[in-house]
Amino acid sequence: MRRGVFLGVALAATLLAMPAARADDALTPEAGRKAYTGFCARCHGLNLVVSGGGAFDLRRFPADDKARFLHSVNKGLRAMPAWEGIAKPVQIEAIWRYIGSVNGWPPEAMAGAENTAGSSQAQ
Repeated sequence: MRRGVFLGVALAATLLAMPAARADDALTPEAGRKAYTGFCARCHGLNLVVSGGGAFDLRRFPADDKARFLHSVNKGLRAMPAWEGIAKPVQIEAIWRYIGSVNGWPPEAMAGAENTAGSSQAQ
């Protein structure tokens, strides 16, 4: 019993000593690329487009239409499945930022309009 308590205390001390991950780390374009690869690339392609495919060309997605992006991702659109409840809101936000980074959007376009997330983005 004492050994289990000691191991638990040692584990807790180790975790407390580790630097805390910043919340912003989950919102980097690199985090978005990883989420995009897992959720989106199968249909939208590794480079935001599939030649000859029926999926929307994300290289043409407008930087000022985040509300449409969130709605489409969360609720689905035509053949696209709804990702709400599957992809975490922070992953969807990171995907938005990744798409923006690939498309060369200004930083304010990638980070802006968080308030358009609505109830479907509640964390």
